[in-house]
Amino acid sequence: MESTKRAWNDERMDEFATRTDESFKDVRGEIREVRAEMNGRFATLEAKIEQRFNILFGALATGFVGAVVSHFLG
Repeated sequence: MESTKRAWNDERMDEFATRTDESFKDVRGEIREVRAEMNGRFATLEAKIEQRFNILFGALATGFVGAVVSHFLG
């Protein structure tokens, strides 16, 4: 029991706190990198969805105009 008490003195606790802080800084940096990568991927996905929506809307508008024209001219 005494060896455990000696092993965790103030100096060891300070060392542990310093290493823990450094580890959390590393984790925060990695989280920022992942977040930036995710934002880039979501932006790309959003652009693709918007492009496809524009194509779909154009096709629907063209079909609607065609139906109206054929109704009145047909």
